[in-house]
Amino acid sequence: MKTKNPHNPWARYADDGVIHCKTKEEAQYVLKKLTERMKECKLKIHPEKTRIIYCKDVNRKEEHDNTSFDFLGYTFRTQVSRNRNGQYFASFTPAVSKKARKAFKGEYTRYPKGLFA
Repeated sequence: MKTKNPHNPWARYADDGVIHCKTKEEAQYVLKKLTERMKECKLKIHPEKTRIIYCKDVNRKEEHDNTSFDFLGYTFRTQVSRNRNGQYFASFTPAVSKKARKAFKGEYTRYPKGLFA
């Protein structure tokens, strides 16, 4: 990515990754090249986990099939946010994923009565 696509910010963790692209065509091109590179290394891109996501927000209002994704315990999706002036707008931001939220449920227990008064 650094040598062939230095203009595309990206993040990876273990075998998962996210690559930022400006257009759908650019995303398709990068995915094609990445698939070829993985094949050279005798690796495969997971077909069910690999998608091109449209990051819908206040400036990007088109309709697309894929508008959210999970990465590292967060779901990235369009959400309503509020600016400093109290005005609401649509932004593409992370929130704890449903899977992570379920895992948290069992982690925390209530303090015994009277421990904190």
